[in-house]
Amino acid sequence: MSLRVRDFRPHERDAVDALVREAWLELAPLMPGWHELAPRLGALTQHAADSEVLVAERGGRLMGAVAYVGAAQPKPDFFAPEWPIVRLLSVAPSGRGCGVGQALLDVCLARARRDKAPALALHTTPVMASAQRLYERAGFIMERTLPDMYGVPYMLLIKKVGASELVGQMAGRAAC
Repeated sequence: MSLRVRDFRPHERDAVDALVREAWLELAPLMPGWHELAPRLGALTQHAADSEVLVAERGGRLMGAVAYVGAAQPKPDFFAPEWPIVRLLSVAPSGRGCGVGQALLDVCLARARRDKAPALALHTTPVMASAQRLYERAGFIMERTLPDMYGVPYMLLIKKVGASELVGQMAGRAAC
């Protein structure tokens, strides 16, 4: 079964929110401020009107979700206004290591190119080790450190976006 990334459908709100919570739950013991973060994990679908929420599915089963937030959309002040951002990239534990995160990130990069954005940005923390590897492989670089959030350090990453950039490199992906 192939992986398909598509736009979120409003009737999937509860399923997507559950997927995001499940994906992020492993961080609870690593984040002293988990009790502050956990209630915010519904932001992906709560802000669907201000972003392009994407889901990855395989065989009709949701495997991941992310929001692509365009340059003109509301976002935290530490992002440059001309940058679109990646928000709450989430992969179900059963989909990890199978290219789900990369596929979602590839579509965000394609949308940034579509929008002729100079860069795509995101914020992340070193406690998200798998995500760090994904972003590094995709060519994101640290722009600057950010103030701690939820009791852990955060950083702002960006990737310059250009029309000639290759997307969807499948090397090293498992076919789960």
